[in-house]
Amino acid sequence: MIVDNGRSRLLARPEFREALACIRCGACLNTCPVYRRSGGHSYGAVIPGPIGSVLEPARDPATHVELPHACTLCGSCSEVCPVKIPLHRQLLAFRSVLAEAGLHPRRRRLAFDLAAALFVRPRLYRFTTALGRQLARELPTRLVEMLAGPWTRQRALPPIPSESFRAQWRRARTTGKE
Repeated sequence: MIVDNGRSRLLARPEFREALACIRCGACLNTCPVYRRSGGHSYGAVIPGPIGSVLEPARDPATHVELPHACTLCGSCSEVCPVKIPLHRQLLAFRSVLAEAGLHPRRRRLAFDLAAALFVRPRLYRFTTALGRQLARELPTRLVEMLAGPWTRQRALPPIPSESFRAQWRRARTTGKE
């Protein structure tokens, strides 16, 4: 048995073959807004960033199902790649491949369902976000970070504002400070 870390799977699929040309220069990492904000440790993968979000799910799809979904699909990784790997298209294609295989990010469906329920009920949305801001400021930082998810293990959350953006915007408009 030859250990190829999923490269045979990439080679077998024409839409992913180009990822095998990666020279590990790091250009995609340096331009990726998600990687720049979160850093490499939050990927939980040997190869972080956009190229890792293609290579790692090919190696172990069930473990790395979240990685292709972390991308904003802005395309900056594809633009700076010296070997012209279309990473943003590959990440989008990988989302479809994983969905066809029945692999979905675990919490994503629940999160989208909850968000949809809140977005169609403005009063409930305002109440929930106000309550969330209040709790986030009063709960111990460690507990808030634990509730925020695995990405906060390596990164600190920004300070929680005392009022919503909407309230700040409304106040600025009434005082003429836009």
